[in-house]
Amino acid sequence: MRLPRLTPGYLRVLRMQVAGKLKAEPPCSLTGVVATLMAVLGLGGSCYAVWKMMGQQPPPRAP
Repeated sequence: MRLPRLTPGYLRVLRMQVAGKLKAEPPCSLTGVVATLMAVLGLGGSCYAVWKMMGQQPPPRAP
């Protein structure tokens, strides 16, 4: 993720948002749903990959 450059104009906009003089755009209602879906898919994919790797391990040999 790229951060914007901290120019004087950008800092002025940030100060106005903090002061409440400039309203930020309202978040889209679909954004939360998409973020949650991506998180669930990511966690599910990670769990599946670990499960597959654990199944490929040879059984430990007895000494």
